[in-house]
Amino acid sequence: MKKVVVTAALPYANGELHMGHLRSTYLPADIYTRFRNLVGDMAVYLCATDEHGTPILFRAEEQGVRPEEYVKQWRVRHLEDFQSVGIHFNRFFQTHSPEHIQLTQRMFEKLRQHTYKQKVPIFWCPAEQTTLPDRFVVGTCPFCEAPDQYGDQCEKCGKVIPFGELKEARCKRCGTPAEVRDSEDLFFRLSAFASRLETFIREQLHAPEDAKNFVMGWVRDGIKDWDIERRIPWGVPIPGHEGVFYVWFDAPIGYMTTLFKWCGENHQKFEDWWNPQSEIVHFIGKDIAYHHFLFWPAMLMASGFTLPTQIPVRGYLNLEGKKLSKSRNWCISIQAWSEQKQDPEYLRFYLTWITPSGLKDTDFSAVEYAQVVNSELVNNIGNLLQRTLKFSHQISGGKIDDVPLSDVFTKVVELKQKYHAEMLKCELSEGLRLVSEAGKLVNAYFQEKEPWKNREVAPEVIRTSASCLKLITHMLVPFLPKRAEKMATLLNCQLKWKDDDALPAGHKMAEAEILFPHVEDRDVKAIKSIYGAV
Repeated sequence: MKKVVVTAALPYANGELHMGHLRSTYLPADIYTRFRNLVGDMAVYLCATDEHGTPILFRAEEQGVRPEEYVKQWRVRHLEDFQSVGIHFNRFFQTHSPEHIQLTQRMFEKLRQHTYKQKVPIFWCPAEQTTLPDRFVVGTCPFCEAPDQYGDQCEKCGKVIPFGELKEARCKRCGTPAEVRDSEDLFFRLSAFASRLETFIREQLHAPEDAKNFVMGWVRDGIKDWDIERRIPWGVPIPGHEGVFYVWFDAPIGYMTTLFKWCGENHQKFEDWWNPQSEIVHFIGKDIAYHHFLFWPAMLMASGFTLPTQIPVRGYLNLEGKKLSKSRNWCISIQAWSEQKQDPEYLRFYLTWITPSGLKDTDFSAVEYAQVVNSELVNNIGNLLQRTLKFSHQISGGKIDDVPLSDVFTKVVELKQKYHAEMLKCELSEGLRLVSEAGKLVNAYFQEKEPWKNREVAPEVIRTSASCLKLITHMLVPFLPKRAEKMATLLNCQLKWKDDDALPAGHKMAEAEILFPHVEDRDVKAIKSIYGAV
């Protein structure tokens, strides 16, 4: 039995969560944690809201509220969204907390020797006598001449604007022309860890090969030192300095803060979980690979903490062949899915089905959603459950007879073993396909034997099919936890992973219930209405 610390990238407390977030990070981490606990490990799933940075300060000022109030509303909303789709955290915390501030500053003291000061140019508002971060300075894009663009990137042409090239730069708050001044910022010597990072990524870290190759391209191009200081009034104060830590310095420390919090509430010791004997698994999307493969491990190396053992990465999710866009309402928020009363476990099934491990992007299609759920789940496993329970009650009152099993049961046991290996590697889509394969195998056997015609084979078919369904139920637990529990109730079996025995003679099962209704045309229309495609 191993201790496993599972984390998901901290959701930024500045907007809605959508299917892309769920598919790449929070759902895979939830499935993996459930799997590790199912097979007998001690896994904890930790997350928190990422609550610092300029965008949050900017939005809070726009709404006329304090940043603390602004992030709180998103913290509550995010947790509600997660719960609506069956995401269960052992602890969901926040980075704007005394515990997190204390741990971030403590970690800084451990790595302070790897920092230095360096002058950098900044925008300055002479009227308000304050630094102007990117979101607080506006001007004309030097590339497309679009007016009223922020200091870091043009929202019209999409190009990144190098510092100092924004035309007619002015303060967003008061309109005063911005000045360029020098500021002495704190830098972390990331470049000093290049060799150790390369060895760590190549030889020690478990991660998709395409993700490793992607990150190694940055290493080969030369890793630059990292400015970890920002001159804004919102964030974790840097001891002995005027500014606060850059949000990407303090955000990943939130994994450790949340573990500390959970340990304190559950009579555990942090050192018993975050150590070389445990597994530390960070689930992320590919957009933050740089931070998790380079910045974060270097921080851990510099401060003497254990490095992650695995970083599963997933690519982007498109919608009906187009990129997601919140501004154009071309996305599906988690809240909208719930408001349309769509099935959260069917969503879990479909998103896992279409999501391979690695950087490859995939596409959400409402029509394909219905096709996949109906063919691979409803007409497959749902049908097998229905026909097995119904037929057993017709033939033997729901009881299992003392008859030999078909070799189909042995084949399903073998599929379960393959499933175990794939799931340990975090190949969740492959694991789910093995569950579907098991269902199709048993359905084909049931159909071939035709027990409704050949009553002499009925007892064997019932015992074999029901015993296979028990194993299939075990495998469904991480993906469809509520339905798996209901299946176990109907089959009258326990969800014990190591129990690969057939159902015994005399075992009594419940009568059939419809656990897997079809996805109908009206459901497809309801989903499409979310993004205006009806």
